[in-house]
Amino acid sequence: MAEAMQVVDLEDYTEPADTPGWYYIYLRLSRAPSPGWQARFQAEWQRIPTGFKRPAAVVGDRIRLEIHSDDMVREQLDFALSLVARTNAALAGE
Repeated sequence: MAEAMQVVDLEDYTEPADTPGWYYIYLRLSRAPSPGWQARFQAEWQRIPTGFKRPAAVVGDRIRLEIHSDDMVREQLDFALSLVARTNAALAGE
């Protein structure tokens, strides 16, 4: 079984998203995840009700999270951390 992924850093770098008022933040992972981990991450993201999630994607060894300028950043970071934990738990249970 592969070692679980960990979020190791929140990058200072942000960039504007395609929609005005939205931007991307990046969380660095312990390494670039396997295609299987990435697929499970997206599946776990899909399982969360729409009103409680922001768009998230794995890009290289980072998670890119799209947030609104009105969002509470800590809540969105907690969301991303919980998503990584859910992904690791789902893969460990397979």
